[in-house]
Amino acid sequence: MKIKEFKIYSDKNILKGNHYEANLKNKRNKVILMCHGFAGIQDLFFPKYAEKFSLEGFDVITFDYNGFGKNEGETEIIPSNQIRDISNVILYLKKNEEFRDKQLYLWGTSLGGLYVLKLAATLPGISGVYAQITFSNGIRNNTSLLDFEGKEKYLNQLENIRYKEILENKKLLLPLKRLLSDSQSKVFLEKYKEEFSTLLSTKLSLATISDINELSIDSYLDKINVPVLLLKANNDIVNLPQEMDFIYKVLKCDKKLLEYDCGHYDVYEDDVFLSSIVEQIKWFSKEN
Repeated sequence: MKIKEFKIYSDKNILKGNHYEANLKNKRNKVILMCHGFAGIQDLFFPKYAEKFSLEGFDVITFDYNGFGKNEGETEIIPSNQIRDISNVILYLKKNEEFRDKQLYLWGTSLGGLYVLKLAATLPGISGVYAQITFSNGIRNNTSLLDFEGKEKYLNQLENIRYKEILENKKLLLPLKRLLSDSQSKVFLEKYKEEFSTLLSTKLSLATISDINELSIDSYLDKINVPVLLLKANNDIVNLPQEMDFIYKVLKCDKKLLEYDCGHYDVYEDDVFLSSIVEQIKWFSKEN
């Protein structure tokens, strides 16, 4: 397997990515563009997916958003900016002689799953979308387990933080372990704290949560007219499985839902990974 690095500019910063070249014996006329989620980087879980896909004859593209991995720019999670990064990579693939005549599929996980679903509804030239453990509505996903009083307290805290930022021009920066404080995220962060120490020491503004709360693709879902494959983790407490059910219900396109009795991060490893990657390859291999 051959991996080639490429770079483009996005928001005037260099954005780097990798092209996993398709196995010539099984080569297909398809490209899979992989988009990671909240504070992720392409080196964390993507290589083993990309290696499987490329072995099966797909060209695979991975990359990091501005400010993450080895890329230039401030390390922030601003959804509109990250969606623009994906759009810029898509434009590169559409115009580059090596890729422009191939079918383009989007692959997104967690927050990246929301991104690719929105792009499938708004951009022409997408042949299909795979989205796993994602959500459709930020505020619904983040507050649906709270009672009325808990929700009011949560929103008030975020509003006070935003107010402090606009009043003093200071951002409250917290490490990932403070932002991702649920039990499943704690286990994940502990497991990879040494291997990806630089990533896990990243500090982000708490106002990032407000930006994610404001995200919604509820009104975009029924506009998607390309095939969609979804994966739901039934025990997910990061992005609730009810959100995946909502997405599946509202979609009007050719759709399929995979379900696994596991937590959010379990989809990347062991039996769930091995089972789901087989299903993904079957789905990407279909002639739509």
